[in-house]
Amino acid sequence: METLITPQSLMELVDAKVIQDAMVVAERNVFKVTVKLAGADRMVSVRTKDGQTKERVFTSLDSVAKFMRNQVHLTRYQIDAVNFEPAASSSRKRPDAALRLKDAHAALSHTEWLLAKVEASRAGMADGSNARLDADEWSKIRAQKLAQRTAK
Repeated sequence: METLITPQSLMELVDAKVIQDAMVVAERNVFKVTVKLAGADRMVSVRTKDGQTKERVFTSLDSVAKFMRNQVHLTRYQIDAVNFEPAASSSRKRPDAALRLKDAHAALSHTEWLLAKVEASRAGMADGSNARLDADEWSKIRAQKLAQRTAK
């Protein structure tokens, strides 16, 4: 297995013109970037959310090209697609993304509900259909509600 290299270190080496060769290698449905540096192969790494360092994988050649040009400043590299299996790409799932999107949708629904409630309250205050409670009235209502809850 190749030694890992961070994208920042790779960019610095590219800018210093030390990189001898770079290759994008397909492994089933993902791509990995390997560079040759003084006779040793190094694979581009990524730091995960939990602090681990592992090989960085790309799901498309477009994402590799953007990474290589924008983050690493390397525009010439070889592509080894011998082991590429495009049918395997449909099996890659992102349950974390699905959960995140579900949570975002729920939050948006709640926000819409809350905004509708606030708007209705404001309209009621403007037309007088919502009565204003002074501090004493509100204290009595709170005491009644608390008594109901503790009685259960």
